[in-house]
Amino acid sequence: MTRIPERAGHTRPLSRLALLLLATAIVVGCATPRPDPEPTPDAEVRPDLAELPPEVRASLLLSEARSRPEPDLVRRAIEAVLALDPATPDQLNRAEALWAELPDAARDTQEARLLGARLAAAQRDWELARERLGADDPDDPTRSPEVYRQGLALHARMLEQESQWYQALDTRLRLDRLLIMEPDTHAENQQRIWGLLAALRPAQRDRIVGNHPPDGDAWVSLFRLLRAADTEEQAHLAAGLWRERHPAHPANSLLPELVASHPLVADAPGDTLVLLPLSGDLAALGNAILDGITRAYYAEGGGNGRLIVRDTRGEPDGAAALYRRGVDSGVARIIGPLRRESVSQVAASDQTLPTILLNRTEVSTPSELTTLALNPEEDARAVADRAARAGWHHPLVLLPEGAFGDRVASAFRAALADEDRRPRDVIRIQPSAGELNATIGNALGIQQSEARIRDVARRTGLELEGDPQVRADVDHIFIAGTAPQVRRIVPHLHFHRASQLPMMATPHVYSGRPDANRDADLNGIVFPDTPRLFDRVSPLADDEQARDEALPRFVALGMDAMRLSLRQDGIRNAPHHQLTGGAGTWSLNPFNHEWVREPAWARFEGGEPRRIDVHAGGS
Repeated sequence: MTRIPERAGHTRPLSRLALLLLATAIVVGCATPRPDPEPTPDAEVRPDLAELPPEVRASLLLSEARSRPEPDLVRRAIEAVLALDPATPDQLNRAEALWAELPDAARDTQEARLLGARLAAAQRDWELARERLGADDPDDPTRSPEVYRQGLALHARMLEQESQWYQALDTRLRLDRLLIMEPDTHAENQQRIWGLLAALRPAQRDRIVGNHPPDGDAWVSLFRLLRAADTEEQAHLAAGLWRERHPAHPANSLLPELVASHPLVADAPGDTLVLLPLSGDLAALGNAILDGITRAYYAEGGGNGRLIVRDTRGEPDGAAALYRRGVDSGVARIIGPLRRESVSQVAASDQTLPTILLNRTEVSTPSELTTLALNPEEDARAVADRAARAGWHHPLVLLPEGAFGDRVASAFRAALADEDRRPRDVIRIQPSAGELNATIGNALGIQQSEARIRDVARRTGLELEGDPQVRADVDHIFIAGTAPQVRRIVPHLHFHRASQLPMMATPHVYSGRPDANRDADLNGIVFPDTPRLFDRVSPLADDEQARDEALPRFVALGMDAMRLSLRQDGIRNAPHHQLTGGAGTWSLNPFNHEWVREPAWARFEGGEPRRIDVHAGGS
């Protein structure tokens, strides 16, 4: 007769399932020949656990390991819990308690560390998972090919959770060659490789070429070819040419599905609900975005259902309530809300449908909820990316003091860190301060250069005349601030002869309307911005409309939000697709569900911005 061990000091009535299992065990025990005709009273005959439902098997093993916490039993119990899809919080907690009671020696092999890391990952404690997994040890006797593969796969998941897209792709490329004999796992890994290629910034995709095994170069080549294809015919042609060059590449298995996604078409028709603050402190932004949404709605033509607009008044609770009512009403899609706190409340909703949220959030969102935004952090990342592609690696950063400068500095440093770089200096300045010229001169190394000239004159006894030189360890200058702030900073850069260095800025350097006299000192500065400010040929707006807009960038954002909302499913299923709009060219990061913008690029010439990337293609 089989005993089902219970936790010490704890009893509970047997459920009908437990009684059935007990009866089955008795029958099996009686029908099975026993090798020993006279078993001892302590002998146990256990049912074949492999034939039990996974939940029952995990429960039995957890109870047995709790009663008899031997390392092998504990490991089997944890494996059984991890095999559940998904395990309950109680099961994970019981497995974690068993892991904690294992002796150190039983947790120190690579096989055991992997198991503990998988358990932590199942609880979404990624920091603990990384700590437990540790470094790969080729000399560990438990490091079998399977343990190594599982460790690589878990490492890739951790990197994805940390938004380390480039490193995650590198890991999955190495993993892919080890999965040939596991077709389902291989196919899933390839889908994630494709998604990671979409998550990378252009400069990061550039870095892959030549820095990875040949498979990596071919992946990037295919991604670029299909991204550039607008029609089904172009996609077939691109795929055929790529297949001829790479007939044995594993990505060939993805080609039929990827090619079939062309051309990008609108999703199924249905009503669109728009949630915006049309009154309150964000009313100006909300009405500008609604202006763009409305223009795009009518420009898209009929057949897309009704456009339903609701005023959130900028109130997070009200926005969340309107969102829930919208889901219940049966609309096909939702755009909004806008305020960050409102977005966070909606992102935490239990009931969702395809939604474009108009701000970023720290709340983890389901795949149906995507975020679209214009913010200084992404402008800073765009600057870092373009500098890297231009071969400029050592910036001097000049930022205003305050919250805006803090946000730009943090994002810029993070973007450089992704490229294993860091700024030479980050100088925080007060543009209205009286000592601004001295502060900028010191940042440029002018005082140090003057001191060197004086020192040489003192040591040689000569009267030397020389021009102080800008420090030699920087190759470009990044300035951020509003247009009036930058106008106060740049003349001091010219005074100290720093204009010989390339200068870059965020879009805030440009007010949105050209003024050659006012912006003459900004000549040479390169900055990212919305293409609609420079391209007046558009079916969604004419010259007169654009001139009358108080917030043209947010009108462009509204246009793009509407057009993207009608094509979410197609881009989500094939993330190499892009949509070129008024605010930029948008693609979807399928891991964090953020719409990523590639802006237009302009340079001040003769006091007016001129677009410099009109012939640049997406990558």
